[in-house]
Order: sequence, then C-alpha cells, then structure tokens
Amino acid sequence: MSKQSESAESVKPGYTIWDRPGYLVRRLHQIHVAMFLENVANGEMTPIQYGLLSILATRPNIDQFTIGEELGLDRANVAGILQRLESRKLISRVVDPENRRRKICLATPKGLTLVKRYDQQMQDCQKRLLSPLSPPERDTFMTLLSRLVEENNESGRTSLKPNGEAFAPTQTGKRASRDKITSPTKPVVKTTRSARKTAKASSKPTQTAKPVKPNRAAKTQQI
Repeated sequence: MSKQSESAESVKPGYTIWDRPGYLVRRLHQIHVAMFLENVANGEMTPIQYGLLSILATRPNIDQFTIGEELGLDRANVAGILQRLESRKLISRVVDPENRRRKICLATPKGLTLVKRYDQQMQDCQKRLLSPLSPPERDTFMTLLSRLVEENNESGRTSLKPNGEAFAPTQTGKRASRDKITSPTKPVVKTTRSARKTAKASSKPTQTAKPVKPNRAAKTQQI
C-alpha cells in the first residue's frame, strides 16, 4: 500500500468538506437558488425577494425592522432588497402617520399579483428539492432542519422571528415549538345571565357514583 493511500485512509471524519454539515447546508442552498431561478418567475426574482413579497402579502403594514426579523436579515440587506423591489413597483413605502421616523412597507397590486401567479412554481421548486427523499424522509428532514434552525437561532447575525414571536424561550427555558407559535388564541366567550345561572346550578356538589372497575377487554384497548 502506498503512502498516499495510507494517508487517505487515515483521514478523520470532518476533515473533508463532505463531512461538514455547514458545507452541505451551503451547497444545498446553492442548489435551491439555482432551481428557483430556473423555474420561478422566469429567473427575474431571487428566493429572498419572493420571500419578502410573500411576507408583505400576508402581513401588510410592517416596517423594515420587522421584515428583517421575518427573514433573518440585517437592516442593510433588507434595505437593498426593498429598494430593488420598489424600483420595479412591486412594493411601496409610506411614512407611518403615528411615527414619522418609521416607514411602513406594502406590496403593490402588481406585487400581490406576482406572488399569486408564481406560487405554484415556488411550491413545485420546494418539492423538486426534496424529491430524492421518500415522504417519511421529507417529514423527518424538515423536522430536524427546523430544529437546527430554532436551536441555533441566536448564533446568527440576526435572530429569525416569524410573526414576531417565533423561537421565543418558554417558561421551562426551552424554545417554543412551531405549533405553539402558530396556534390561534382562544376566543373570548361572553356569557349571558341565563348561562351564568345554569353554570351556578351545575356547580353544586352532587353525589358521586362508585367507580366501575374496568374489565380486561377495556383495559387492553387502552394500552
């Protein structure tokens, strides 16, 4: 065996770039950008520009700082993207009447039309990126990828905060899950006088029945 082959076999994991998760994530991002430019909006829009427009389509009247939190970008990068979109008349910026130092960002009718027109192409691009994986593998991959982003969120140059509150620490010190973040708040129910009387009557103590011992069949079903 030659010295060259011996040195190749002695290479430790992590020494080559293919053993480094950071490089693989970067390479996957390059592949995604290439797919996006090839298949979405005739190559006239980057993924980050389309993402910003998508945010304004669902969350109008937000400022540049909030957009940065939604995308995980600093103000300088957001300002450059906004300028390019504004020059194409896809967004507009107006002064907040309640705070003259703050500018509100809005997607124009042209911008909203563009988001809707290329939505299916964008979805197809995401599916194509994950197409080498089976459906269960895609779910696992997205779960693990989301976990890595959430757990390492504070290590980035800017924190990612979708909807202004994602990845916020919970009372236990762990990060909030995506389901908890996006879950709607409970509606406030107004009670009438008759409903309060019914609730008061039902709150009176009643005679409790003796517990019934479950049979073996029912116990088996619970297990």
